[in-house]
Parts: sequence; structure tokens; C-alpha cells
Amino acid sequence: MIRLLTPWPAMLVEGDERLLLAADFHLGIEYELAKMGINIPYQTERFMEELLALVREQRPDRVLLLGDIKHGVPITSFQEKREIPQFFKALLEEVGRVDVVRGNHDANIQNLAPEEVEIHPSRGLLLGEGFRVAALHGHAWPYPRLLAADLIVMGHNHPAVQLNTPLGVRITRRAWVRGRPNVERLAGALLEKARVKPEGEVLEAFEREFGEETKAPQMVIMPTFNDLMGGLPVNAETPKSLLGPLFRTGAVEVDDFDVYLLDGTFLGQVGFLRTLA
Repeated sequence: MIRLLTPWPAMLVEGDERLLLAADFHLGIEYELAKMGINIPYQTERFMEELLALVREQRPDRVLLLGDIKHGVPITSFQEKREIPQFFKALLEEVGRVDVVRGNHDANIQNLAPEEVEIHPSRGLLLGEGFRVAALHGHAWPYPRLLAADLIVMGHNHPAVQLNTPLGVRITRRAWVRGRPNVERLAGALLEKARVKPEGEVLEAFEREFGEETKAPQMVIMPTFNDLMGGLPVNAETPKSLLGPLFRTGAVEVDDFDVYLLDGTFLGQVGFLRTLA
């Protein structure tokens, strides 16, 4: 079972174990904003308490964070060095297992996380036996074995929707994007990445090359947990593509994907919303 934990940007997956997933915390962004002359109170404690409240309410077996835990690149700020270890320590006091899939902002995250936190490569992680979950950040090509999943979950894009108010003011709200990718096109892109020219059917060639049987997975693109980050409006005229190799190459086309606000409101499909932008 997949459940969006409205009104929070987190989801619960119940299969072989209860997984609580969240993405894109960007802890330490206040330090970068301060360098630009924008001074706001540190928000790490607020984000931590929001996540801990979800953990206490849902009682997951495992918390899986889909990258960009920290914000500073390439330098790790004093704020991150102080607050990120505290963040992980508080989380480990509430749940037995914490996993992190590296994001493009997570350089040296292993130096900030306790040894109990499992750090996984940016190409993703495959969990479960009966119901299989593939988790990745989204800035890097996934492992081919992730196509054997029933559900692919990713972050990185900070998806949002742009809304027009009756006063003519445009506002942007964080959103969930959910649908089914074209598996044949995705398999073909991974074969091309591996410089393999398929002979015969693409899916058969994929299975021969990588030894993995492909499925027709659902895909969920998660909103950012950090509400200071803004978002990429999926219905804006430009850009019409989301970020990351799966979208840049056309391996995943989101026009038929559904869009939901954080409170669960269904807005329609991306292609329809783009006609209203």
C-alpha cells in the first residue's frame, strides 16, 4: 500500500516492512541565504520536529531519505556540521533503521552521519521481496535492476504547480507527481547508456543484458520537505521537462502523470495543467 501522508511531503509504503520516505531537506540553506543578505532563523529544528512527529505517528520500521539532506556544495558549512549529526541522532532515537540515498548536494554526508545510518549510492536502492520499491534521488542514472521494482520513488526536482488566482497573481505550491513511465523507453535509454545495441525486442534485450525482468512500475516524484526551497512548476511553459537524465532523454514523459497538492487535492494531469499555464 502506498499512502501520501497529507498534508506533509512524506509517504508511507507498506510491503515487507513499513517504509517512511521523504526527500530534499537541504539542511543548512539558511547559511547560503545569509551570504546573499537574506537572514532568517535556522529551520533545522522545525524540519526535524515535523519529521519526528510523522515517525511517532506512523511507527515505520525504516526511514528512507532520498537525498539532498545537506545543502552546501562543495563546502560544508559550520551550520551543517553542527546540525546534521543532531538531526540523525534524534531520528535514530525514534526508528531502528535510517537509510540515505545520496543526492547531488550530499558530498561528504558520510562524515556527518552516525555509523548506524546506511548511506547508499546515488544510482539508487532496491528494497522488498513481494512488493519492491526502488528509491533514488534522481540526478544520476539508476541501476538497471531498479526496473524490477513495483514502485519507483525519486526526489531532486522539487515538483510544484503554478496556480493563477482571481486577482491575476501567480502562486506556486509544492506538489506530488505520480504516474507510470514508459518502461520500454526507459529500458532502451539504460541500454543506450550501457552502449548496448538491442537485438530484437527492447525489453527482451534489457533482460538478457542485465538479468532483470522489467515490470510496469508506478513512479512518484516527491515534493521537497524543505518549504524554503521553492519548486519547479511542472505545468509552466518553460521548462517543459523535469531535471535529471530520465527526463532529459525523454525516457520518462510526465504529461500523463497526475498532480496532487500536499493536502491531497487532485489537480489533473500534467499535460492538462500545461494548457492552463
